[in-house]
Amino acid sequence: MKEDYEKSLDRALEIIPKAVSEKERFQIPEAETNVTGNRTTIKNFKAIVNALNREPEHLIKYLLRELGVAGNMDGNQAVFQGKFSKAAVDDRIKRYVDEFVLCRECGGPDTKLVRKDRVHILRCEACGARTAVRSV
Repeated sequence: MKEDYEKSLDRALEIIPKAVSEKERFQIPEAETNVTGNRTTIKNFKAIVNALNREPEHLIKYLLRELGVAGNMDGNQAVFQGKFSKAAVDDRIKRYVDEFVLCRECGGPDTKLVRKDRVHILRCEACGARTAVRSV
């Protein structure tokens, strides 16, 4: 009977689509920082925003608040007034992902940030969960 079970299990695993059985792990892109004088530049800011599926204005507003500095977007990069290590910038981006990207219920990154009246809601496309998040 054990052999029949193992054959059935092998056959079932062959039928399951690869996309379902091989779940990709969500990767947060590392910031490519460059410190020049008293300015820190994130060269791959657009790539980070695209990977997180968020508006660039939202992420830069969060980073400016968390770092406590002035700055702006310059094309595909973000420029901050001040010297910051790569680790400090990566840490702030990870905090942003934990708070504004990952679903609180299933932990998936397939979320949308929706504003309803004056409340921001994190809506998960995978499990349907809705969670209120603070505004930036």
